[in-house]
Amino acid sequence: MLPRLPFAALAAAVLIFNLLFYAVDAGFGVLAAPAAVLLAGPVLMAWHRPLPAWSAMVVAMPLLTGLGLALGSSVVPQPWLLNQTLAQLPVMYVLALSSARRVTIVAVAVTLAAGIAMSVPQDMAPDRLSRGLLAWTLALLLAVVLGHARRMRRLATLRVADELGRRRILEERARIARELHDVVAHHMSVIAVQAASAPYRIGGGVSEEVAEEFTAINAAARESLRDMRHLLGALRGSDDGPGTAPQPGLEDLGALAESVRRAGVPVQLTVSGPAPSLSPVESVTVYRIVQEALSNVVRHAPGASTTVSVRAEVDAVSLAVDNEPPRHVSGTTQPGSRLGLIGMRERVAVLGGDLTAAATDAGGFAVRARLPRRAAG
Repeated sequence: MLPRLPFAALAAAVLIFNLLFYAVDAGFGVLAAPAAVLLAGPVLMAWHRPLPAWSAMVVAMPLLTGLGLALGSSVVPQPWLLNQTLAQLPVMYVLALSSARRVTIVAVAVTLAAGIAMSVPQDMAPDRLSRGLLAWTLALLLAVVLGHARRMRRLATLRVADELGRRRILEERARIARELHDVVAHHMSVIAVQAASAPYRIGGGVSEEVAEEFTAINAAARESLRDMRHLLGALRGSDDGPGTAPQPGLEDLGALAESVRRAGVPVQLTVSGPAPSLSPVESVTVYRIVQEALSNVVRHAPGASTTVSVRAEVDAVSLAVDNEPPRHVSGTTQPGSRLGLIGMRERVAVLGGDLTAAATDAGGFAVRARLPRRAAG
């Protein structure tokens, strides 16, 4: 959550400051170095392991006080002195930032209890002791409150971002469902019409049993259409049903490429393999992925040469959209919401395929997708 360099710089400053303090003012001699390390170590550790850093800080408090008493130092180390307080504040701040409230409360209580316990055996004026403990307590509480406040803001931001991401995914899935519905509804409408008109189109007529069978097929198709409209209306939060016009497919890629060329992006389109054998769902999915990829090129890399390759194989459909870096960098590029990538991934996931979208070493962008094909039958 926090950069490493400030903690390294702060730990170095604490180390140098306390090394001079214990060597010159406290008279620790050669023990000034380990004493300074006891204070600087938790500061450096707090960046990566806040709770162990706090534990090391609390353990260092009685060690330093005991060492000062054993050496008969003129300045016995106290937890509330400035040199120790400066080392404790960043540790308490990061602990409050990264830990739950109950953990922080326990840590503050233990720290204050340890500090007060270290001060009791000392022979000093009560007013000095009370002022020192009060200032130290307020400083620790301020660090904890600031860390906790930042933690709450960060959690709120993460919740909002997570909710926004889920809403975007749901909206994109709803849009995909509407398009897939239109594909199915179109063919169901054709089935209903063919079933209703078949008895009149067959030369010589049909028997009563066959006519009833066609009537049942027609009724089932119409009932399925009504059910799909109601279901999708609930999904959309609207009573208006979608249309039954066929969605664009592989045969419309040429017109799509031409429209992008008119927008100033040179596009080279290649379609190979048995394209007519693609199912309507596979066809509309390929079209939408290529459409979104080309839209991204127009928005983010205007004028960049782009190649689109679609290959229909027996077991899968593979497509690739590659664009070079934009010919010129200007203010014409538009910021994106990344909804396009979400949509492409959702569409591919519906068919159980794989998709990758990443920048190339040359400065362009590449989209790769592979959609497994279902056996007809």
